[in-house]
Amino acid sequence: MSRSDYPFTLSRRDFLKHSAALTLSLSLLDFPAPHSAASAQDAAAAPAVPQYRGWEDVYRQRWVWDRVVHSSHARANCISACSWNVFVKDGIAWREEQNAIYEASEASVPDFNPRGCQKGACFAHVMYEPSRILYPLRRTGARGEGKWKRVSWDEVLSEIADAMIDTAVQQGTDSIIYDHGTTNIDFGADTASEMRLFAAMNATSIDSWAGVGDMPAGAAQTWGMYNVEGTSDDWFKSDFIIIWVGNPIYTRIPEVHFVNEARYRGAKVVAIAPDYSASAIHADYWLNPRVGTDAALALAMAQVILAENLHKAEYVREQTDLPILVREDTGRYLRQADLRAGGSDEVLYFWDGPTNALAEVPGCQGKGDSLALGSLRPELAGRRSVRLADGKEVAVRPFIERLRAHLDANYTPEKVATITGVAAPTIRRLARELAAAGSAMIYSSWGSCKHYHSDLNQRAEILLMALTGNQGKSGGGFRVASWWPVQGFEEFSFGAREMPLELKMRVMWRALVTGFSWRQYEDLMLELTDHMNSTPLMPWLYVHAGYKTVWDKREYHDPAVPRPTAAYMKEAIDKGWIPVRPKPGKEPKVFIFTGANPLRRWPAPQIALEHLWPKLNLIIDVNFKGGTSGLQADIILPTSSYYERDSLKYSQAYLPYLVLCEKAVEPRGEAKPEWEIFGLLAKKVQERARERGVSKVLDSYGRETDLATVYEVWSHDRKFNENDPKAALDFILRGTTTTGKKGWDEGTKTGLLPVLEVEGKPDGLYALGTDYKRGRTLFPHERFVVGKEAWPTFSGRQQFLIEHPWYEEVGETLPVFKEPPQPGGNFPLRLTGGHTRWSIHATWRDSQVMLRLQRGEPAAYVSQQDAQQRGVADGDRIRVFNDVGAFETIAKVAPAVQPGQVIIYHAWEPYQFKGWKGQQEPVPAPWKALHLAAGYGQIHYRQIYMAPGHSPRAQAVDFARA
Repeated sequence: MSRSDYPFTLSRRDFLKHSAALTLSLSLLDFPAPHSAASAQDAAAAPAVPQYRGWEDVYRQRWVWDRVVHSSHARANCISACSWNVFVKDGIAWREEQNAIYEASEASVPDFNPRGCQKGACFAHVMYEPSRILYPLRRTGARGEGKWKRVSWDEVLSEIADAMIDTAVQQGTDSIIYDHGTTNIDFGADTASEMRLFAAMNATSIDSWAGVGDMPAGAAQTWGMYNVEGTSDDWFKSDFIIIWVGNPIYTRIPEVHFVNEARYRGAKVVAIAPDYSASAIHADYWLNPRVGTDAALALAMAQVILAENLHKAEYVREQTDLPILVREDTGRYLRQADLRAGGSDEVLYFWDGPTNALAEVPGCQGKGDSLALGSLRPELAGRRSVRLADGKEVAVRPFIERLRAHLDANYTPEKVATITGVAAPTIRRLARELAAAGSAMIYSSWGSCKHYHSDLNQRAEILLMALTGNQGKSGGGFRVASWWPVQGFEEFSFGAREMPLELKMRVMWRALVTGFSWRQYEDLMLELTDHMNSTPLMPWLYVHAGYKTVWDKREYHDPAVPRPTAAYMKEAIDKGWIPVRPKPGKEPKVFIFTGANPLRRWPAPQIALEHLWPKLNLIIDVNFKGGTSGLQADIILPTSSYYERDSLKYSQAYLPYLVLCEKAVEPRGEAKPEWEIFGLLAKKVQERARERGVSKVLDSYGRETDLATVYEVWSHDRKFNENDPKAALDFILRGTTTTGKKGWDEGTKTGLLPVLEVEGKPDGLYALGTDYKRGRTLFPHERFVVGKEAWPTFSGRQQFLIEHPWYEEVGETLPVFKEPPQPGGNFPLRLTGGHTRWSIHATWRDSQVMLRLQRGEPAAYVSQQDAQQRGVADGDRIRVFNDVGAFETIAKVAPAVQPGQVIIYHAWEPYQFKGWKGQQEPVPAPWKALHLAAGYGQIHYRQIYMAPGHSPRAQAVDFARA
């Protein structure tokens, strides 16, 4: 859209003309109009008409309100929890201001104030924009045709209930598919309502953590856990901050001031990104490696640190697998089973210096839960010979020697300079400064999880933190994100399916008597996953949504992988490593998504429209505004917006508070909160099941569910009802020890509940690994580094050797660099992106306020060199394409973009592009079949852990003038 077309542009003449019209309109407010007796009676009951004398009075009224409510944006998929004061006037959310009442964690660090961003500051505008859905709608034309009919809640819920009952009887309950994305949730009554209903029905719940590209697979492979972060004020304590595959100036607006304040204190800030990003502007160093070569850069830095003996030897001895002896003949750890008949395959060995003898590794999978060395001092060098049980002599040496040789052979700064484009002296300087820093951290966003080889990048970056002794230190370590536990939410949300009695008894015994080690808790999560109804998104799309057609193309994958994806999928399913629900051979029939937008988010959505959509008998979008996925649905159910409900923002660890969201105004139209919607749906399913004589039904795996009791389960045997979300919220908060079991009414006094104390014990999601009491900053992994608890890995340590046969097969037992493959075909450019500054996913993408702050329509940033070669000028309309798909957009020719790179920031709605063909069309995003692997220590899938991830970055494309 050109500036001349922009709807908000006024000339001086137009401004004067409209100003005169406004003055006339204001004067007419005082002009007496004829009225009947009835209208006079109505007028007497109505509020008095404001007496405006001019535009000044309009402005003055902005500062007059009826009340102020503490609220936030509970189900916005933003991991910053920011409290806002919402000003209410005449039943309208008039405007909002930041609720800046946060206290500093310690006297020596800055406080969290004010928190917030431009999206939160305009939501009072967004909630009244035309894209709001106000009434239940049923499609009357073809899907996507745009023909809708308004229907009543009772009618539409009856239709949905009958469709779900039909599906359960004819196909199985797991042919009903529920998807909430990832953090399109709250930790309050609304998300709990959904989870309870679909668990009670034993419907399939899509596990999208990896499926949206938010799974730090390299962290899981190295640590056996993946959520890793502290409070953002702990960043202030860092002396050396590397922003690696992240752009916090755009994406962490409420937190990034701690990075800037650390820099004022004297910290060095390094930005590593192909483009000169907004965050690079505020860094001391900017390194711009070629797209997808980050692992090579990190490994070159590791080579320098080891070659120059800059590593922290005592930390390495205790906290990593680098001292563990490795056989030269097999490349695997030396095991007790190698040395004697009947020995354990899970007991590993060091060479102990003081005794000059083999010593069993404390804390490895077969040797307890503490990694404390005591009197042991593992050697970090030396080749030795040991006699095996069969009498054979083999050479062994500490793994660190093998790693040194690997790095020296492949990743010297000179060799890596030719790979990355970063000069060798620069690599050496960065490595030396990192090693010398008192505390150093790598800010690695969820964007770092969205490349094909993200795991290799992360393993290499974590290696840097381990070699320099920074993991588990205040102001240090590899950071992504984590959560505070909200125990009441877990109890309320996940209790809708009964555990088998034997499993329940074992859990109670562990919880009450012996406690859980990290590995024991992980074993429990594996068992619970077998009992749960979740399925990881990418394997589900492969089996049920037609993506096999592109993901089986060998040329889109790592050429070192010897087998096709289909072979790995078959093995993983046959061995029970990956659950796919419904099982292959059955089909999904009802698809309901809440707050999510799959056709905006999924790779190459045209594939889903072609293959999945025709299979589905009913598609339901539950949302407060219209989106591309809703436009292709059969039914849209309108939810209340963020200021129209009582809720609880999910508990991101950046902030040591839980943020409450109090209802400010009534929902517009006939919108309802999800608590009420899914309570009514549970009641309707139970009612219709009883009327139809349906009770016990099965899923495709033969598990039984009683549809005639769904509402009883949902309502906790009618202890709760759909008309009272505050009762559920109070139950959740009073069951939460994190905030001292304080109730809803106490929290709404200020809008915040301080986090008081958290035991950083084993957990399936939160995994802080650090005990916290108010009055300090939080950093991750203190229990392992200070408390000497064994990491939940096979070796009991941060593990950089992975012996799984699949990893051996593809050459990834060690941290390595691999070139990104060519997803989409043999094209010269790489399509990348990132989270936009102007929206939280798609929620604000059509906001009139936000569109005025940018170009007003989708734009792709291209380098001057690439544009010149293709005859493209700034503002030209271009077509970005590959063998999978294409989209049209305008070109922003930018000197900040690296040649060979095309950047389009995420979350534009496909309907904002020509022909509804959005930026995901040329994004097949094939995933690593390696991530299906299981059966080895920390290498496995369970709910919200591992699984193949969405990898939309670095797709192969080209562009031309449209």
